[in-house]
Amino acid sequence: MQARIRTAAVGLAMTVLAAVGVPAAFAPPAHATQTITDIAYAPAQPAGSRGHLLDLYLPATGITPRPLIIWHTGSAWSSDDGKAGADAIAAIFNPLGFAVAGVSVRSSAQAIFPAQVHDIKAAIRWLRANAATYQLDPNRFAIMGDSSGGWLTEMATLSGGVSALEGALGTTGVSSAVQTGLAFYSPTDFLQMNAQNLPTGGLDHNSPASPESLLVGCPIQTCPATVAQANPMTYVDANDPPLMFLHGQADFLVPHGQSVLLYNKIKAQCGSATFVSVPGADHMMPQVMDPAHYGTQTVRTTKNCGETVGTGTLDPTWPNFTTFLRGGLKMGTSCEVTYATEVWNGAFNGSLTIRNTGTTPIYGWTATWAWSGNQLITNAWNATVTQTGTQVTARDAGTNTYIGPGSSQSLGFSASVTGTNDIPAQFKLNNLVCTRVPA
Repeated sequence: MQARIRTAAVGLAMTVLAAVGVPAAFAPPAHATQTITDIAYAPAQPAGSRGHLLDLYLPATGITPRPLIIWHTGSAWSSDDGKAGADAIAAIFNPLGFAVAGVSVRSSAQAIFPAQVHDIKAAIRWLRANAATYQLDPNRFAIMGDSSGGWLTEMATLSGGVSALEGALGTTGVSSAVQTGLAFYSPTDFLQMNAQNLPTGGLDHNSPASPESLLVGCPIQTCPATVAQANPMTYVDANDPPLMFLHGQADFLVPHGQSVLLYNKIKAQCGSATFVSVPGADHMMPQVMDPAHYGTQTVRTTKNCGETVGTGTLDPTWPNFTTFLRGGLKMGTSCEVTYATEVWNGAFNGSLTIRNTGTTPIYGWTATWAWSGNQLITNAWNATVTQTGTQVTARDAGTNTYIGPGSSQSLGFSASVTGTNDIPAQFKLNNLVCTRVPA
């Protein structure tokens, strides 16, 4: 298959919104984006299949290189078209400056485990190897998915560096690591699923025809060693990237207890995780994200061997997910800027101090703003500054990339000016709007 390129205004069609749980009222504005479909990240296996294809959605705005979100839609491992639905994810995140890749992997009918993990890692390697071509930030890859897509998310997030799961498909010699993950109602320990079913019933996961048995190629209770290799639980350690996962307590298909097991394992290993448990929600994103549940969900967070537990402290919304992903990608979650000038006839010196008011560190920063008049930067220090028209981009100088929580970095510049010299209306840090503090 040949990759196809199109440029379109991406809106949120109601049917797609329902599939990923985005109410139309929360839709961002239509956003011009470049879409490249059916990119082969590895040769098709079998011939003519879709399991080694990905789609890329590249935003028209925001800083470059762009952070990337990889999306895979769940299907109980029965479909080789997991990139479907990524257009709705792109409609949410492209306007925020994120690139989105919808990735397909082989179905369990086409290849058994670990083929699906080999596939997603091959896709990640391809995306990282081609990052410069598509202006992606190779150090800021996140992954998301629901159900078996959530399983794939957790496997990719937790198994970085596990050579047995790397495979040799497509591009090799490049890291398949991701920096953070967000998963919805994923299976994590197949052999315990039946025991965790709701009192009213659930799937027979031990059946030879269950999705889990078909994935690993044997009735799961007869091949525990193979099953263990397919469990995200197996790969948890203290060095894993931060992971958020959500699960409905009324999930009929994948028991809620699966996420409880995973959270407890991450906590025991002193890893970093946020677990959002939603009462009354079944195996659907619209139910997990239903505003009717806001304020009732239990939120458990573990980090550095500590734990916080609260009720209703983090509603399952796209803005909150975005904040989590930005923190995991070390882009910053909140910021302040102080802007000051020393003016003389026809010119001025300016300084910008950027303070990280979030709780996670920032590695690598870009500050942007737009002039309201005829200012033109002529020199800069502590940053690499470029200007196109009225738009200014100031990137860290390479020696000052780190801004810890509560810490700051400063840059300075000289500029010419004719007419008024008003303070810019808005400053952004890594595409996040900052609060301006008077000098």
